Amino acid sequence: MAEREHFIYIYVKKMTIKRTHKIFQKDFLSQNKNLKILDLGCTHVNYWKEANHFADIVDYSKEFQEKDLNFTLIYPNQKLPFKDKEFDYVILSHVLEHVPNIFEFTKEVERIAKAGYIELPTKLADNLVIGCDEEDIGHKWWMEFDDVENKLKCIKKEDVLQKFLSVGSINKFQKFFEDSLILQLYWENSIDLIQGVSYPIEKKITFVSLVRKFIGKKIRDFFSKIKNFIK
Repeated sequence: MAEREHFIYIYVKKMTIKRTHKIFQKDFLSQNKNLKILDLGCTHVNYWKEANHFADIVDYSKEFQEKDLNFTLIYPNQKLPFKDKEFDYVILSHVLEHVPNIFEFTKEVERIAKAGYIELPTKLADNLVIGCDEEDIGHKWWMEFDDVENKLKCIKKEDVLQKFLSVGSINKFQKFFEDSLILQLYWENSIDLIQGVSYPIEKKITFVSLVRKFIGKKIRDFFSKIKNFIK
């Protein structure tokens, strides 16, 4: 029994990234206002109010100055302009999937912060939502979390479905299908990012084919009801 408990302790101790929930993380930050917290890739609209420093590749210095908040402009493909372990906690909400040099970037995040929260779209969400395909700032990666090895995997983004939902539409579904649409992760010391294996995709599923199957099913159901009614 003692050996089993020791094994569990070692396993938990080595775990550096795990699933979490945004509500839990926000509560934690709200109760620890002494922490130095960076919202990285924050925009000036969807930033976390629990943070006390903000950074983005777009210059929102004016907007944050008006709110009396600290803002730092960062540049793509360059080291982050912060000291080693300068922050206790860093927020990466829908950021990593946009970054071409994702491994170099995550190493920089690990360098400047001790821990943090990562939020990402699931592969399903990424294949449903129209947009985010711009060559410069669009999504570059599919992201998966390996619950066995406790590692975050990135895979070159592929389109399996012809996208047909807007961001507004997917946000309405998120209330009911959150686990299917977003990944929410907490990490300490290391993000444990690895390269995943790409999926072989033979043919993209078109929206027209899905609609055709849906209409076909409705027609069959309709005639089935008529047939049963006549009987």
